[in-house]
This record gives sequence, structure tokens and C-alpha cells, in this order.
Amino acid sequence: MNFIRKRIQDILDLKKERHFVPGFILGSYGIVMMATLMAHWTFLLLGKIENPFFDGLMPVGALFMPAYVAVITIIVGKEIIWCHMMIFRQLDNLTKWLINKYSIKYYKKHKKDPPILDIMSRVQYKLFGKFTKMTPRGRKKMVVTAISVWVAWVVLGRTDAVDVIVGEVEKQFVVAQQWIVLIIF
Repeated sequence: MNFIRKRIQDILDLKKERHFVPGFILGSYGIVMMATLMAHWTFLLLGKIENPFFDGLMPVGALFMPAYVAVITIIVGKEIIWCHMMIFRQLDNLTKWLINKYSIKYYKKHKKDPPILDIMSRVQYKLFGKFTKMTPRGRKKMVVTAISVWVAWVVLGRTDAVDVIVGEVEKQFVVAQQWIVLIIF
């Protein structure tokens, strides 16, 4: 249990970095894609093996993908998220370098700032102005809510896990209902 806590804490320690949110979202999507492939391969493998135990696992096979997501996140989640954060960091550095190069060239030729910088700043303000005016607490709530909803949508919305869970709960209610009918009559 300490290993799992340590790995999750390692992922949470990454949030001090600048590119954590986009790296987390893209890394989470990468984890979900790997888990989907692993679940698919599991079905292919278990379909070829003639074993009653494995045949009994097929009805709950929709839970394989969320289980793989949890396992991959615990084992290599930090590294996957860190890798995607570094991709965004490199893109950020490349974009800064290109803008600086263009600005210096434009300034040397025209002796004034390039108009494209004003256009870019206006577009940025229109896109992110409301977000930057929020309080830090409100910003944090919005980011955490958005990430949580996204993760829930990807993991549960793209699998049949919800249908399997609801089906099992429904079966339990039917069994309980039969007992209630037997007790009453």
C-alpha cells in the first residue's frame, strides 16, 4: 500500500511544474489508449484459450480496461505524464524561440515591434482573459473539476464498465426483490 501511495504522491508532486495540466491530460489519454489496447489483447488471448475460468471472466471483461488504467497509472504513470510535460515544455521553448527570432528580424528591418504580437496578445486575452481574472482558488477548482470530468468520461464513457456495474446492481436488486416477495407471501 505504501508503494501505491508513493507513486500517486510522485504524480502529485509534478503539479509544481508549469506544464502539469496539459501533460497530465495528454498523459492520461496515453494511459487510456494503452489500457484499451491491453484489454483488447486480453480478450483476444482469453478467447483463444479454452478454459472455464477464463470463460467466466468474459462477462466482467468490461472492467479490464479501468483495471489496466489503474495498474498502468501506478506503475508508470509518473513517467508517462512527465514525458508529455517535457513535450509541452519543448513546444513552449520552440515557440518562444520562433517569436523572438521573428521579432528581432522585424525590428531590425522596420525599427518597431511586429503587429502580429499585438494580434496574438488580443487573441490570448479573448481566450484566457476570464480564466486569468479568477481567484487562484476558483482557478484550481475549475482545473480539478475539468480534469476529473475528463478522466471519468474517458475511462467510464469509453468502456462498458458502467453497463456492467449497473447490470450487476440490477441483478442484486432482482435477487433481493425475490426474497422480499417470499418473505411477504
